[in-house]
Amino acid sequence: MEPTVEQADEHIDETGSWLSIGDLMAGLLMVFALLLVVTMAELYEYQEQSESNRIVIIEEIQKGLIKAGIESKVDLETGSLSLSEGLNFKHDGAMLSPAAKSFLDKLIPIYSQAIFLNDETSVEVLHLVIEGHAAKNEGKRKAMSLSLNRAEAVTTYIERMIFPYKGRFLDKALPAARGKLDADDQLPAQGNRKVVFRFEFKSHDLTELRGQ
Repeated sequence: MEPTVEQADEHIDETGSWLSIGDLMAGLLMVFALLLVVTMAELYEYQEQSESNRIVIIEEIQKGLIKAGIESKVDLETGSLSLSEGLNFKHDGAMLSPAAKSFLDKLIPIYSQAIFLNDETSVEVLHLVIEGHAAKNEGKRKAMSLSLNRAEAVTTYIERMIFPYKGRFLDKALPAARGKLDADDQLPAQGNRKVVFRFEFKSHDLTELRGQ
């Protein structure tokens, strides 16, 4: 039996309604896709700028170290900076030697000027972690306290220094302790009795700058 005129009109109305909803959904999906593309592009640009700022910081530190006559080796791909001299301590000791104080006098202004080179680089660094370490053959059950005392000895000395951006630098300084957790058997004991400097960047990607 052929459909009546009213039945035909209902079919057209229903079909037209479904087509309209389908078009609306397709449009929404396109909008979401465009928003996703824009967001990903912004995130990529942010990541690129963030990595660029970190490289600037590392390069500025390296330039300062060369000028100060401190030998260093930098891996710009990983951001790792190793120093041929540093902050080592006597067995079970947390007192800074004259050589360590002299080292800090040269090192800290270089770090501070590199971090606060401009607003972009300063924002990139959340903390400069001042991290104490202990050797496996010292401290007995108090290696963590010993390593923290070493970090605090360095921090206390920095607080007495005069250098550019000191207040802002101290706001980012964060004493920490690792005890024997990172003790390297390939190093002599003195090489593990140390304090290292480590950047904690805004994205929480930790880049180590070691004084060892």
